[in-house]
Amino acid sequence: MQRSSFPRRIALLAAFLPLGALGCARLARSAFQNPVVELRDVQVRGIGLQGGSLDVVLDVYNPNDYRIDVGRVTYTVFADSLKVATGEVTRRVTLDNKATSTVTLPVNFTMRELTQAAGILLQRGSVDYTVQGDFTLATPFGSLTRPYKSRGRYDTLGR
Repeated sequence: MQRSSFPRRIALLAAFLPLGALGCARLARSAFQNPVVELRDVQVRGIGLQGGSLDVVLDVYNPNDYRIDVGRVTYTVFADSLKVATGEVTRRVTLDNKATSTVTLPVNFTMRELTQAAGILLQRGSVDYTVQGDFTLATPFGSLTRPYKSRGRYDTLGR
């Protein structure tokens, strides 16, 4: 009788093994903590007749106990409610565990967008800006895409 129960045990093990692996993967994903993104700075690189470019500098804190590799960052930059630029960066960035890394997003904008943002700045003396998008992360548990959003204020008086 023991011989006939052996194939049955193997069949049960083969049936439940994928379920156990799926459960472990779900548990691992739920233990994952999203990186915390803060807007550090916006630096104007240049302005010309066609538009301009700036660098959006983000501080990204990885609260996890393991390193995360970021393969893609998307972004949208708003000056108040005006969409100034959108794009993506596909160079690899490594976020060390329990550490803050600096991520710089090169942003290009048109003269129309520059004129509208400058109008807000001239009218108020400052402009609130928002940077939002997604990080695509390579983790030990697979590729994950997580959103981020951060805000700041550009003031002509440096306040």
